[in-house]
Amino acid sequence: MPLNLSAFLMSVRPPLPPRRTSRGPPPIPPRPSRPPDVDLARALARRPPPPPVKPQRVAPIACLECRDFTEPDAHAALFPRQSVASLDHLAHDLTARFASDTDKARAIFTWLHHNIAYDAPSFFSGNIRPATADSTLSSGLAVCDGYAGLFVALAARAGIEARKISGHGKGVGFLPPDPGAPVPPYSSGHAWNCALLDGTWRLIDPCWGAGALHGTTYQPGFAPRWFTSSPIDFVRTHYPEDPAYQLLSSDEGGPVSWEDYIMEPAGPTIFLDFYALSLWPAALQPPTRDIHAHTHVSFQLFKRCEHMSMAEADNFVFIISLGKERIPLAPNDAGGWSADAYIPSGVQEVSLYSVTTVDGRDAKGFGLQAFKSALGRKAMTFGGLARWNVI
Repeated sequence: MPLNLSAFLMSVRPPLPPRRTSRGPPPIPPRPSRPPDVDLARALARRPPPPPVKPQRVAPIACLECRDFTEPDAHAALFPRQSVASLDHLAHDLTARFASDTDKARAIFTWLHHNIAYDAPSFFSGNIRPATADSTLSSGLAVCDGYAGLFVALAARAGIEARKISGHGKGVGFLPPDPGAPVPPYSSGHAWNCALLDGTWRLIDPCWGAGALHGTTYQPGFAPRWFTSSPIDFVRTHYPEDPAYQLLSSDEGGPVSWEDYIMEPAGPTIFLDFYALSLWPAALQPPTRDIHAHTHVSFQLFKRCEHMSMAEADNFVFIISLGKERIPLAPNDAGGWSADAYIPSGVQEVSLYSVTTVDGRDAKGFGLQAFKSALGRKAMTFGGLARWNVI
């Protein structure tokens, strides 16, 4: 049956239950860095406390997936960590101009990307010491717990209710258990946030939103999907100690069990361009990394939000690559794109691409029929989106 995108996106968020006592590991923060410049610190210390903020009328909140965060993202870049006098001043500077909790939280999320680096040396050496929000601000270094703790501290000063959530994360190095293997015991080594934004509880991961590890090296890279992800997307990679913090309603099947979460087969490899084009990983079909030769496979692709344009003029052509064969995806009745393909023997992988240029020109809006006419006749370049293994 085709995926019913509208039904899949519906979410009835119940009130967040009382917080339960966590039995997770102690807080995991960053190492201290060299002290700040003394003259700058003295100058900042003389700065008067921030003025009280008058309550503002909050405009209705648009869909989080297609909401324009240009203003809070640009604003967050104006306050480098070295110029910050205190957590109070930083929270005020980042959030006072915004009426909505959502924009305030987004400014905090984006500021963390610009100013806090993942402490890879301490993480890989095991030399991680507890930290406070003040010490994270001072050092500019953190692991997941430090990001989550600083987010809570700044959110609280901005009048936002936020909590630090501990649990399991399918981060760097994670490999799903082999099929038929025993279910591994629950483990917890990650931290993220749950925040009440304009009347709705949201799940946010400021650590993964700031950058990523490549081997043992940290590379900053803004990943806004960890601010806008729905609970359905979030639970695929985050499992909280208290399952109630999955925020999944009964309409969405309620909390996912640890077994279902940890034993989920590996999904296809997804590349950064996939997210840049606002495509939806949870709805990508087939959902598993491995597909079988000598079978007919249905490939399906959707935008992250049903409000986003499906118009040909606003999108690239998407194709499935099977060796030398190029199969374009066509719009389907479920609000996405799809293509059926027979997987022959001898093919080791299947890739999903976007057609990025044709004859050196931007191919957005090029169109399916124009692509078919140009295939093999005009030079094209492609952007990698996803990849499956053929077994």
